[in-house]
Amino acid sequence: MKTTLITLIFLFLATQSFARQAAPEREGFVIGITAGMGVLSISGDNAGLSDGADISLPNLKAGWMVTPRLAALISLPGITYEDGSVDRSFDGIIPSVQYWTKPNWWISGGFGLGLDLRAFYEDESDNNFGTACQFSTGYEFYRKGRFALDLQGTLFAAKVNTDNGSREAVSFLTGIGINFN
Repeated sequence: MKTTLITLIFLFLATQSFARQAAPEREGFVIGITAGMGVLSISGDNAGLSDGADISLPNLKAGWMVTPRLAALISLPGITYEDGSVDRSFDGIIPSVQYWTKPNWWISGGFGLGLDLRAFYEDESDNNFGTACQFSTGYEFYRKGRFALDLQGTLFAAKVNTDNGSREAVSFLTGIGINFN
């Protein structure tokens, strides 16, 4: 009985300490990077295109907190793929907004420039440009001061023009974000 009473008191105090936590103060400059994996579905003008899973890089974001719950960002989602024997990536430069609906949960979305780029170490290949959009969400599971870690997922779609027509890509990216704000 004594152990049960102590356990109940401990649980009550722990619950109260979590309930009293104020929303994190977010202000000023925001920067984040995500490391993870993604799944890509790509179609277009070349029969050598491959779908599948790969690393998702660079996945950066930077911007400014407009209010304690709203940030204006430039997001850079991307995922690598192989076109025949050439390594390429579908990336985006997307102006976006990020809004914290709860103290630890946020959503983000935007529309911008889509990029189909050759890997920097490839010699002969072209770069293609078009439009792109993204929607992402994340949950901060650790915060200490201005540093936060989150789990996030991003739906990224792009359509670029090529010499032979166009390429369309849709990807789902997931990973762990390292953020400073």
